Amino acid sequence: MDHKAAAVVGGGIMGAGIAQVLARNGYEVRVREIDEELATEARERVVSGNYGLEDAVEGGYLSEDEMESVLERLTFTTDLDEATVGTEFVIEAVTEDLAIKGQVFRDLDEVTDDQPLYSNTSGFSVTSIANAVSAPSRVAVTHFFNPVPIMSMVEIVQAPETDEAVVERAEELVDELGKTSVTIDDDPGSYGFIANRCHAAMREEAQKIVDEGIATEEQVDKALEEGYNLPVGPFSLRGIGEEWD
Repeated sequence: MDHKAAAVVGGGIMGAGIAQVLARNGYEVRVREIDEELATEARERVVSGNYGLEDAVEGGYLSEDEMESVLERLTFTTDLDEATVGTEFVIEAVTEDLAIKGQVFRDLDEVTDDQPLYSNTSGFSVTSIANAVSAPSRVAVTHFFNPVPIMSMVEIVQAPETDEAVVERAEELVDELGKTSVTIDDDPGSYGFIANRCHAAMREEAQKIVDEGIATEEQVDKALEEGYNLPVGPFSLRGIGEEWD
């Protein structure tokens, strides 16, 4: 097995970011998408999307030659078997839909051997995802934050059944990528881990303050940004791409 080979299933914003970071750190990365059009879009996202390789070159973080070397380590395919064969681990980064993730993990169960299977879910229970696999012990969560090339935090979530070696490998990977991790236990009764649960509570209280006429959205954002040094308040964050339920 090639120690530096990994698969990423799903080439959207998160998957493309994860693939880019892995490839920039020396991994041969196979990105699997469900059709050729999406595979092409995934490659374009890695190269020219926000925080993509071209941005890294423009910002002086990569040379043109280094970018070409990164691209040589990236493969985009529609074949799940081809994507995963010989890899040390697989990271699932498909849309945040439990039914879709469940099907992906059932498919992975058929084409992989005993390598760790990680989900980039931002809040689904590890247990609910691992139930799709015959050996739940090899499943854990590695929740990267968006944009992956920029953000440092990765939440690692383990279920009671998760093998200790699977968790340790995730922690080693995060260190290898130059990022920071927190490792926590699964909570099947809730949605979200540390950051999203805390942020959701803040958003709910912020909305109550506005609904009760105590302050405007702009005032809430200003108070939180200036009072707690938040880079962006909850309402401004929603305005730049985050959707609230």
